[in-house]
Amino acid sequence: MNTASKLTATLVGAAAVVAFVGCSHSHTTTSSGTPTASTTTTAASASPSSTSPASPTPGAGSHGSAGGIDVTITAPGPTTVRPGGPPIPFSVTLVNTTAASLSQVGLVVSLGHCSCNPSGAAMMPAGSMQMLSSDTNTWVTVPYVAEGTGMDFLAQPLLAPLTLAGGQSITYQLQFQLNANQGFTVGKGDSAIDVTTTNVTNNTPLGVSPTASLPISVEP
Repeated sequence: MNTASKLTATLVGAAAVVAFVGCSHSHTTTSSGTPTASTTTTAASASPSSTSPASPTPGAGSHGSAGGIDVTITAPGPTTVRPGGPPIPFSVTLVNTTAASLSQVGLVVSLGHCSCNPSGAAMMPAGSMQMLSSDTNTWVTVPYVAEGTGMDFLAQPLLAPLTLAGGQSITYQLQFQLNANQGFTVGKGDSAIDVTTTNVTNNTPLGVSPTASLPISVEP
């Protein structure tokens, strides 16, 4: 498919993550509601780029591109999270930079390994993830996926398979927080919100994993 240069990702302020090779683990919940996202089709200019990690500071962002889809993660505020503390809001914007319709696209939002966890798997502490429904303007529970020692987290997309029309932009507003009671003493460490676009027919990334990664900090 040809990469078009006519497109700009519409970033929306949020209200509401390459893993180490080896088994992963997730904390997944389902919801009775169906979250939706804002979508637009534009004809402005955009150029794909490789993942550019950002510092964990207010207003942080990260961008990547794979398979004709630009991915942007944006956090409007501080990117530090604590067990039992307030959630970190962030947004994920997907842009089809081609003129063709792309189908069977998986969107995986995962939490990267964390140096705050003394275990060998160095998994992110347990928590929860929510997405804002544009239909009801309420937060809906979606899968909380923590990367472990393998790649099976790629089989846990945030939503049902997506179809993006040529030039279409979709923004999802999310938030996540850590549970108050953890099975180990959480120390200060670094992690990331990782976003990977996948082919849901075989659960493989469209490019490298993650497509985009936003650094975050974890504090006790």
